[in-house]
Amino acid sequence: MTAPTNAAAPAAGMHGLQVRALRPADRDALLALHRKVFASEVDTRWYDWKYAVGHGCGSGAWADGDLVAHCGGIARTLWLAGQPTAGLQIGDVMVEPRWRGILTRRGPFFHASSHFYSTQIGAGQPFALGFGFPGERHLRLATKVGLLRDGGGMQALHWHTQGVDALPRWAWRWEPLDPQSAGFAAAVDHAWSGMQRATAALALGVRDADYVRWRFVERPGRKHCFFALRRPWSRQPAGIAVLDVASSDAALWLDWIGTPRLMALASRACRHEAARHGRQRLELWCTDAVAQALAPSGLAHRTEVLRLGIVNTSVLDADTTAGLRWWLTGGDTDFL
Repeated sequence: MTAPTNAAAPAAGMHGLQVRALRPADRDALLALHRKVFASEVDTRWYDWKYAVGHGCGSGAWADGDLVAHCGGIARTLWLAGQPTAGLQIGDVMVEPRWRGILTRRGPFFHASSHFYSTQIGAGQPFALGFGFPGERHLRLATKVGLLRDGGGMQALHWHTQGVDALPRWAWRWEPLDPQSAGFAAAVDHAWSGMQRATAALALGVRDADYVRWRFVERPGRKHCFFALRRPWSRQPAGIAVLDVASSDAALWLDWIGTPRLMALASRACRHEAARHGRQRLELWCTDAVAQALAPSGLAHRTEVLRLGIVNTSVLDADTTAGLRWWLTGGDTDFL
């Protein structure tokens, strides 16, 4: 976790709350609040993965020595209009149940979030743009008090898996990719390089080998599977899919690293893979740009699950962010 930029800062109407950046010594308080709010089982391995290796940071509101609200984020390089941009992906936004006057200008949630955004995101701060994945109600309230603006919806796309044929082997190869193999990083970077060239008009997070290894391979408590899609005459992948097939019903398609034009084809391979693991459905969370690429893929149905929230202190104004075509999937969240 980054060192605090501001000292504890009581403010009028805060009822004795102290608000400051979190420090490494606050680890146990953060873990305890996360378990209480989300009924999670996060531990020191998760904390080290996210806040140490993942360069996470956060601000907290304290009452009588207890952490009662927290707003945090993870450094994420964004690819906007073909240029890298320092982004901060918001997460671990939580308030202790006894302080659920959330998202009012007097509550600990507002003060923790406002402190975090103003000291981390915007002109002269470490990050140019902040974004996160609130629910519809959360976003509506955060918009009302001036913390966030609406960046559009995140949908859950669903496919049935029964009776889906494998890809024709004369045209394509669909192969497991071992993240511990010597060629894993080179394969991911090759797929990401092709994706960069094909997504100059989109807004997305960088998906290079370092990010993919941190997000999917080193994530404690999860087992993600990787599959390379390639031509028979090429050793290099045209794209790489990240799947979680451990659930009891739906396999989760978490990410795609490759050109968008191959996503509909990849969805067929993912459905076949899910069926091989006994899963009746395949599910992918994504923004509208991804859903458009998958329109011809035989979707069973879709539902909205989250909204994309853009932090108001970001250097991009509301008109600019409203014009961005976000390419985000469930793998871009910090919780799937």
